[in-house]
Amino acid sequence: MRTMVVLALAALSLNGCSSFRDMFSAHANVAVEVGDQALSAEQLADMMVKAKGVRLTRESAEMVAKIWLDYTLFAQAVARGELVNDSAGIAEALWPEIAELKGTYWYDTLAARRTPVGTAAVDSAYAADEARALQHILFSVSPNDPQETRTAALRKAESTLKQVRAGADFGTLAERLSQDPGSQRNRGLYPPAPRGQYVTAFDSAGWRLAPGEVSGVVETPYGYHIIRRPPVDQVRDVWADWLARQTTRVLDSAYMEDLAKANELKVTSGAAKLMRAAVADQEGMRSSRKALVKYSGGAFTAGDFLRWMSTPALAPYAAQFNQVTDEQVEQLAKALATNSLLLRQADSAGIRLTPLEWEALQHSFRASVDTLRQTIGLDYDVTDSSVAAAERSKVAALKVEQFFAGLMEGKARYRPLPSSLGLILRDRSDYEINPAGIALAVELGLA
Repeated sequence: MRTMVVLALAALSLNGCSSFRDMFSAHANVAVEVGDQALSAEQLADMMVKAKGVRLTRESAEMVAKIWLDYTLFAQAVARGELVNDSAGIAEALWPEIAELKGTYWYDTLAARRTPVGTAAVDSAYAADEARALQHILFSVSPNDPQETRTAALRKAESTLKQVRAGADFGTLAERLSQDPGSQRNRGLYPPAPRGQYVTAFDSAGWRLAPGEVSGVVETPYGYHIIRRPPVDQVRDVWADWLARQTTRVLDSAYMEDLAKANELKVTSGAAKLMRAAVADQEGMRSSRKALVKYSGGAFTAGDFLRWMSTPALAPYAAQFNQVTDEQVEQLAKALATNSLLLRQADSAGIRLTPLEWEALQHSFRASVDTLRQTIGLDYDVTDSSVAAAERSKVAALKVEQFFAGLMEGKARYRPLPSSLGLILRDRSDYEINPAGIALAVELGLA
């Protein structure tokens, strides 16, 4: 939400005395500090005003400040020759990728023990008729197309229907003529779905068909369809895959629930409040050991939670924490803690990456680091050990300033630090993100 500010002091509430004092403290004009380097509120405001597509909000200002922080920490690590490059450091930086691979391998070993779906199960599910696998050919038109376009599409559909009724192979016609990219390459076939899955006209026509029967031309908002219900002997494979997925979903849920019970997993009182506080103050609570979930032999902490929330899959959901209930937040804590238990099982079972996989991950990480270093311009003048460290640091800071200016103006391409490298650099560095300086930057930008 974009905030309109008339006067800076008018935005201060009576219960915001500490914020009022911060505005006039020695650091009120500093948004971020890293050692002897600083991003002032004026600089941050100027960046945001010039930036393309960046809104002048507190959230946007924090985002820009953290990107500047990551680039600065990266550049200074390069200048000092302390950038993560050893196997242990890379393993720490690539924790999300490694955890995903190990979890996947352990899951695969569990799935391999399950009995595959047999012919009898497929025939039984098909006969139960609680879901149907339908095949169709679409001649696409939209409601806004001119009448001549709609008429031409209808004539094509009617002509194709005549071919089908004359004995032409439905799947071959679907591959050649259908304009539905979702099913065309699969001979027009959709996986099984329960009644009500599709738009009303399509759904009603499909559920009136007997096995092997073909509909007339059916009009929907997407165009004109010819629909067929394949007999069971033509769709056993797609039904087997679908049933396997349904079974797997149920078994996975049961397995994770059993894993939680076996380890006496319990969400602590006040976990939701603590998780919201952690999301609001990620920098201050990344090392928190306060337990959100307790289980046999350990606990899932606020710091663990923030580590998971930094992964690409979960990071976008941080902004939604004020829109979900405490029960949903606690369910997330339970799910992530159970994931941790799953990884613990994988470790106990000796699940490891192969040497080739580990080599590929290291190569990819180092290539990403080199690309970022070259993108910022951290060349020989920053890494030359014959140059004094203080001078290298100054050159690195200048390179970041030049690159960041280009980035904000849309002249340079944004490249994030690979995987968890940013978190590692923050853990190893002294820095401060100043809320008062961030707030001042937004006010200056709006003014």
